[in-house]
Amino acid sequence: MSTAVLRTEVDKLRSLTSTWWFLGITAAVSLALSGFGVRETAEGQEPGIADVLTGPAFAQLLIMVFAARSATMEFRTGTIWASRLAVPSWQRLLTGKAAVVAGAAALAGAVLMAGGLAVAALAEPAARLTPHSGLDWRQLLTVPVAFAITAVIGLAVGLLLKSGGATVAVVLVWSLVAEPALGAAGEWLLSVDIGAWLPFIALSDFQGQPGGTPFPGGPYAAGLYVTLLAAGLLAAAIRVQERREP
Repeated sequence: MSTAVLRTEVDKLRSLTSTWWFLGITAAVSLALSGFGVRETAEGQEPGIADVLTGPAFAQLLIMVFAARSATMEFRTGTIWASRLAVPSWQRLLTGKAAVVAGAAALAGAVLMAGGLAVAALAEPAARLTPHSGLDWRQLLTVPVAFAITAVIGLAVGLLLKSGGATVAVVLVWSLVAEPALGAAGEWLLSVDIGAWLPFIALSDFQGQPGGTPFPGGPYAAGLYVTLLAAGLLAAAIRVQERREP
């Protein structure tokens, strides 16, 4: 993977009007939810960092859709073939695309996390928004990392399916419906608690989100586990693409 590949992918992503309106909508929704999060806490509960991060948590799903769309749109419009002529290796080309999309997602996560704190401070000045514990710091600092991981997952699914509608349906249904259902029913059906090993549930534990299922090796092991899953899924998607169109 060369700097020329990365520069080309950055230019393509930046030149698309849809990139900016999609990210703009994502930012608006995320910041609004962060403000509402600290204003709508349960009675008697002091609003804090976890309430602010309801915004970025929702935006994380939208960024996964954005990453998936960045893959499917290139195949639908045919721009991927111009890139393919310039970079004859699918591995170099798609790894470069994944690196750029993951970097953009991490940057978006950092901006939305900082912006959410600023909006929350304006919406609820009494909210406790200064990190006081290791959990507080983990909840904040893992936001960009989680955005990058979910972006790679979305991109990989997009490469595998190549259909925008199917890809969006798969990533949203899996993360919002299938995983919670499997996590709840896994032990009853299989006599094994599989919830902690499902990628988005493990990612929630890595981020320190309340109400999640603890990963057996601890939160940082959960982060490493999901990172390896995302990398493996991307490698599989690239391998499938090499077989489809050598």
